[in-house]
Amino acid sequence: MKCNRRIRTGFEILAVILVLFATLASAQEMTERHIPVGAYPSLASKYLTAGTIVDVDDDAKILTIEVNGGERDFRLTNSTKIWLDRSQFGQTTLDGEFPDLATGLKAEVRSLGPAHSDVAYWVKVQIPPP
Repeated sequence: MKCNRRIRTGFEILAVILVLFATLASAQEMTERHIPVGAYPSLASKYLTAGTIVDVDDDAKILTIEVNGGERDFRLTNSTKIWLDRSQFGQTTLDGEFPDLATGLKAEVRSLGPAHSDVAYWVKVQIPPP
């Protein structure tokens, strides 16, 4: 009886931890969405790239970013999130689509991680004032 109660309590604690983790991960993504492009240049890492868009391949869904004199390609998938940072003219960030990506725009790209560092998890582009 005590063993079953301990096991059940363990599963309940595990379920709470999983729910909290999922909530925190979602909250981090929603916070990231509203941080202006280039606001934290020290956050650039091997999974977060900041630079200028130099090429957009519509057919292959490839985005090329110029970073420190070099170029880095990212493949976009149907699940890649695209955000339009309009903070330069006092407006909120909007959801975007692949056609919103254009050469010359400042961008930040978060890749999927070590196994898929060339696949974009999200792309945030800075829309200049009109």
